[in-house]
Amino acid sequence: MSTAALALASSPLRRNLAVVSILLSTLMATIDTSIVNVALPQLSKQLHVAPSETVWVATAFLLAVACAVPATSALGDQVGRRRLYLIGVPVFTLASLGCALSPTLAWLVGFRVVQGLGSAVILAVALPLFRNIFPPEKLGQIFGINAMTVALGTSIGPTLGGVILHGLSWPWLFLINVPIGAVALLLAIFFVPGRTMERGDYDWPGALFAAIAIACFLIGVRQLAALSTLWQAVVLLVASGVFAWLFIRRERRAVRPLIPLGLFTGVFSLTVGTAWVSFLGQGIAFIALPFLFQSAYGATPLESALLFTPWPLVIVIVAPLSGHVADRVRPAYLAVIGLVILTIGLAMCALLGAHPPVWLVLVSTAVCGLGFGTFQSPNNRDMMSAAPLKYAASASAVLNTNRTVGQSAGAAAVSMALVLSGAAAGSVAEQASAATAILWVAVAAGVGAAVLSAVKLRATAPAPAP
Repeated sequence: MSTAALALASSPLRRNLAVVSILLSTLMATIDTSIVNVALPQLSKQLHVAPSETVWVATAFLLAVACAVPATSALGDQVGRRRLYLIGVPVFTLASLGCALSPTLAWLVGFRVVQGLGSAVILAVALPLFRNIFPPEKLGQIFGINAMTVALGTSIGPTLGGVILHGLSWPWLFLINVPIGAVALLLAIFFVPGRTMERGDYDWPGALFAAIAIACFLIGVRQLAALSTLWQAVVLLVASGVFAWLFIRRERRAVRPLIPLGLFTGVFSLTVGTAWVSFLGQGIAFIALPFLFQSAYGATPLESALLFTPWPLVIVIVAPLSGHVADRVRPAYLAVIGLVILTIGLAMCALLGAHPPVWLVLVSTAVCGLGFGTFQSPNNRDMMSAAPLKYAASASAVLNTNRTVGQSAGAAAVSMALVLSGAAAGSVAEQASAATAILWVAVAAGVGAAVLSAVKLRATAPAPAP
């Protein structure tokens, strides 16, 4: 640890101000994964584009984050994590301003890509920076607070978006980041400590191969939405496979690989797979539910947000409790229970019908939040525990990439459903029907994640006593 870091560690006030900076930027970065979802129907009308095209506003951000996180995680050791953080926060903040000022969908999507790159930097260096700030005996506590911040930011986006849209126009979804980003940057300049740089041997080919493989996969999946673009989808998915192979081949030979292949043990791989499928289901729900609420129920953006509110609210309450219990029982038990509850909640959402009572909608989204809040902390704990300490940064990169790739695939699935059903250019009723249908894919994802978690539970079962 550097001299600055040691000095910071001895000053609780300075340490807490550094934490405020990191948590503020993390909250911004995760909120922006879903804050725009509730505005997609409005963007479709105001920017005069098809509903399926507005999904790119969500997908572009998630795509940029997913492609950039592996590279930026390793880059922190190359140029210094503090220096990289001081680049990421202003990039994210200025890109938010660009989003707000965008006159067309193309400009908005472009700035969302830049915003995603800034977000990737923030998420990649947040956990390693905490290691610079806190002594080992306090890391568990701050990691728990960070996990709750990520869960809150990821889930509260639609609710916050609806509240903003109730009295303001859509650019304010992005303008709110500007003062928050400015505060986070000022605190970072004065209070976030530095770290000794480890120059040399950066795996540039691996970073490029990983980014291309992820981008080709996510865009290719989206191109499956129509027969006219099927050939593009095939080309992109084949390219994704080729670059994934090149990435694996490169990592086997790299002096300092981005993602060491030795990290992927049986338990770690099962935990990663479980998380990916669960984020796929969550990503579908976060896009489909605003369309359902506003199309089938005629809800305003604010009403849509209020109907969604129980999901993040329950997560905030349950996630810390679940993480605390996971220190006393096997985390895999809680993960399975949480995924079963999540699947039930998603099925309840899919079965709501055209005219459900408000209380039933609120209960359905609350059950989803209960399930996801119960599952996420124990599963993350299992993932990080399965990784050797020397691979902790790489495991964090896998965790962040996994979340964004899963959510991006979920957003692409909704776009595919809108196009394939003909609802993209159809009536409000057709859009509502398509949103309900795609929710059943989210239910299937919940079932798949529960099965994978049960397999992991069996794989990690304690050996019988002799």
